Amino acid sequence: MVRECLPAITEARAQAGRVALLYGAQFLAIGLSMPLLPIWLSARGLGAEAIGQVLAAQSMARTIGQPLLARLADRTGQLRLVMLACTALATATAAWLGGVAEGFWAILLGVAVGWLFFSPLVPLSEVLAVRVVERTGIAYGRMRLWGSLAFTLGAMLAGMLMDIWPATALIWAVTAAMALTLLSLLAQPREVMQPAAQSTSGNGITGNKSASWRALLTPGFIVFLLVSGLVQASHALLYGFAALYWTSLGHSGLVVGLLVTAGVLAEVVLFWFSGHVLARVGAVRLLLLAALLATVRWAGMAFDPPLPALFALQLLHAFSFGAAHLGAIAFIRTRAPAHLAATAQALNSSISMGLFMMAAMWASGTLYAALGARAWVAMAAMTALAVPLALWLRRLMPPEYANR
Repeated sequence: MVRECLPAITEARAQAGRVALLYGAQFLAIGLSMPLLPIWLSARGLGAEAIGQVLAAQSMARTIGQPLLARLADRTGQLRLVMLACTALATATAAWLGGVAEGFWAILLGVAVGWLFFSPLVPLSEVLAVRVVERTGIAYGRMRLWGSLAFTLGAMLAGMLMDIWPATALIWAVTAAMALTLLSLLAQPREVMQPAAQSTSGNGITGNKSASWRALLTPGFIVFLLVSGLVQASHALLYGFAALYWTSLGHSGLVVGLLVTAGVLAEVVLFWFSGHVLARVGAVRLLLLAALLATVRWAGMAFDPPLPALFALQLLHAFSFGAAHLGAIAFIRTRAPAHLAATAQALNSSISMGLFMMAAMWASGTLYAALGARAWVAMAAMTALAVPLALWLRRLMPPEYANR
């Protein structure tokens, strides 16, 4: 009996391992690009204003590209083809930026096009990961945690490359990571890349390709998008100004790095136990927990906490980000129509990490300049607003989902 089960267990682990590799390659590219792209743009002669315009174009392309290309994958049913095409075009565009593009407009166009195609890969990979979960029973978080680790590795590697490579060559590190993503996509088994024959979602809506994406826009799904968007976008001040804030408290660069690492490791631990956590807590209650503990985290940051308290607050990243992300993935898995899975994942990503994050990031600069550490109160207010919305979301769920 055990011997008969071993091939299935081995194949399940192999499928999960290939998805973990895909996450790792993508987040390595993201971890490299975030610190390296502004440095590369400056080395190509762009001033601060021009760099801001290019990065704004990158954000706008990401916000537009995710739902449009995910919708294409849903309408055609060709997840593999869409992901391969997006990755190949993004890699080619990054190589064009490194070898050919000259001048502001060419660089702006190249960055926008490159991230238009690369940005949908994360939500499309979530669809692939959910399929592996359904086929194998392996917890989603045990695949996704490799993305978190790879992002940290990319950020560390970026710092090393800045010291040893010419600044004008840094784009090639991002290009190489994108090429690795393409190779990891080719390693995915075709049967997992194909949609399941049964296309009825957890909400009982039967999928058909003629159905509109408007099937998503139920009151429950709209409230879910608001909760997810508010919680994720509340990290804008952390992503943009935490290092400045912590150094202003007198902490060294090493301590700042350790604080960031503590948050990532806490997130990874939660992802490792995600199967047990989701089974006991459920998607909606995870979103509520994320909103509550994010409010505690940001409120605590507003009062110049001592270093031990800072580390404790950083450990709450497991909930403010990790629990919110796990809850969102699980909510979409059970509530979105199966034939709109990619669209739903991309819509959540483009709103929470796109529109909401852009608005919060823009506001956080003004708030931090005017209020300093008290700007964290605004982030706490965002997540505090998400708490009653998450409670409302529980009420909007059918009885069988109310506690999930």
